[in-house]
Amino acid sequence: MDQFSSYPAEMAAVLAKQWESLGFPLELLPSTASMVSLLDVCYQASLLREEDTPVRCRVIYASPTQLRGMAIQEPQPHVLSFAEPAILSPHNLRKLYAAADFYRAALAVTTDESGALVIWGLVVTGTEWVNRVEGSRFDGVSLPPNLVVQAIRPGHLVASSGYMRVLETNQGQLLIDGFDPFRSTWISGRFSSVREAMLSRLPEDHVSNSVTTKVCESFVRDLAQSVVRRVLRLVRNRRHGGLMVVLPNGAHEDGTCERWLRFRVQFQSDDSTLLYHGMMVRLMARALEVAKTRQLAILTWSDYQQFRDAELRRFDDQLIDFSHFLPDMMTVDGALILDHNFRLIGFGGEILGDTPVQTIHRATDIEGHQTVAERADSAGTRHRSAYRLVNGLNQSIAVVVSQDGDVRFVAHHNGKLTYWPYLP
Repeated sequence: MDQFSSYPAEMAAVLAKQWESLGFPLELLPSTASMVSLLDVCYQASLLREEDTPVRCRVIYASPTQLRGMAIQEPQPHVLSFAEPAILSPHNLRKLYAAADFYRAALAVTTDESGALVIWGLVVTGTEWVNRVEGSRFDGVSLPPNLVVQAIRPGHLVASSGYMRVLETNQGQLLIDGFDPFRSTWISGRFSSVREAMLSRLPEDHVSNSVTTKVCESFVRDLAQSVVRRVLRLVRNRRHGGLMVVLPNGAHEDGTCERWLRFRVQFQSDDSTLLYHGMMVRLMARALEVAKTRQLAILTWSDYQQFRDAELRRFDDQLIDFSHFLPDMMTVDGALILDHNFRLIGFGGEILGDTPVQTIHRATDIEGHQTVAERADSAGTRHRSAYRLVNGLNQSIAVVVSQDGDVRFVAHHNGKLTYWPYLP
């Protein structure tokens, strides 16, 4: 009789529940026993090393027919079948993972006629998927909505439907408690004036009443949030932790920074610090030009995701580069400081002030209507400094990333200092 640790068995049960709740086809999952076995093998393999290098791999549960039967108009992965399948085991994953580089390929697994899980081939996806985040435009190789298990580091697994994350586990914990604050109305409301200002900067012929194509306001929101999502994913994956603080506009020149922060590096305040703002406006202007050629009345984020345009692709690449630039600055001890316009103010910021925060409220719903009071000193130094700043500057927002990958959004909301555990 096969023996499994209880941890993968628990993960399999939660995964099946999450999979169904998200509306993914249940027939794409293996049987319960096979799913427990698949997760157990990936978990055990993640604890192994090959020539002093930790095993890091992606496994997709799919048959040759499923992988080769994708819609022909989609960029398809290159599938290579083994002449003889190999039994799925931690040992075989350790021996094969180097050939299926984590960023470029996945190992294909299915259930054979005897009911055993076997590795039957390589699925070459390329590296474009690495920069994909939820809701972003994606020009890379498509995957079917089958189960994909990523062994990222020892004990850290991510289960997905194709590229869509379903469940994550880390250090023995199933990461299922939390919210995606980007979907809330409160965080969208904090940046409404910024979105309006960006739209007003579009060339006049794009916003006049005589022009049929207009930009949906949510387009600006979704574009900005895709960058922040990518930043958070990169910081989590680096395992260094970090703190990003978004101050009210004007904080770089009204004395706020001097009162609250001591910088390792503070940028000279000029137009160069509004790099991101300018990229957003240029991207939207080009997207509107493409939308006009398609005779769209309103440019939405969904429309933009379908565009295939060389100039937009160049802007996408610039935003990806910017998304990597911010985590680089967050690796320096201290906080990365921006304002609501995403003006780069400085990094390595030490948060000043000696008034301790005694209580922090943990949100139990995405809008923060219901909260539970917690002791603020139960968190680490980075968290407590963020609490102190947000408590003193009520219009600021802090995003704290722990070394273990835990992320908290911190804001003063409904008269209370509140944090939202982030579940991407």
